[in-house]
Amino acid sequence: MKKILTCIIACALAAMCWSCAEEGPRTKSIFEDPTGQPSKIEQWLLENYTYPYNIQFQYKLQDIESDRSYELAPAIPDKALALAKILKHMFYEAYDELLGVEFMRSHSQRVIHVVGSGAYKTTTVLKGSAESGMKITLYLVNDLTPFSVNQDLLSDWYLKTMFHEFSHILHQKKDFSTAFKLITQADYVLDEWTSDGNTLEIALQKGFISRYAREEAHEDFVETLAFYVVKPDGWWEEQMVIAGETGAALIAAKLDLVKSYLKDVWSLDLDELRTIVQRRFGELDNLNLDNLLK
Repeated sequence: MKKILTCIIACALAAMCWSCAEEGPRTKSIFEDPTGQPSKIEQWLLENYTYPYNIQFQYKLQDIESDRSYELAPAIPDKALALAKILKHMFYEAYDELLGVEFMRSHSQRVIHVVGSGAYKTTTVLKGSAESGMKITLYLVNDLTPFSVNQDLLSDWYLKTMFHEFSHILHQKKDFSTAFKLITQADYVLDEWTSDGNTLEIALQKGFISRYAREEAHEDFVETLAFYVVKPDGWWEEQMVIAGETGAALIAAKLDLVKSYLKDVWSLDLDELRTIVQRRFGELDNLNLDNLLK
């Protein structure tokens, strides 16, 4: 009996050794890089965002960075990289071209967080959100395709948000003149800007470039700036036709004050910035994004 028991134990030990040999180290980890070294995407983000601008570009969905009141999906890494390349070309390098890298290194948000899905409310979807000038979140990254990388989508969903939120940083550091706030002071409506009584046509005719601009003067200021920069030739003129003589005159007065503030306070020529941004739309094909947007 002892000999039989000894034989059984020996066979079991041999089987365990054979099993361990079969389950040896795998050649590829399920994690991107178990050594802690940055992936190719992360390395690109380090070299193009962190090192030149001191910005963290976060594309991996993290609870601590996300609004838990929404059900969100993470960004597809390649599409996040495509958006990162677009934003660098259209937004950061546009300011670099005009004012040098130090301007954005000093004043830009410190974190850009991108999310694959939209953040949906009952009747609306967030295009972006910001926190105290430190972080901006952009949604619907996974909707980017070779056919949607165009001026309308980029300006409406991503670029207008970037210029809008960055302009908040500028006026929070050095506020603009109260003269701007007085032009349409009686027609700001706070949260009621979403009401059915505030259509785009009504907003324009009351002297606001968008419905959201009616919330309050600071939103009005950055909306005026952002729309002027990102929209193509002809768009602004079309809005002024809808605004009518009275509304167009009010919007023009606001735009003049936006330009004066940027020139006097930040040495920034808004017309030159717009020219640079519009030219860069025509250069997007040079970024070779098709392989990232499949």
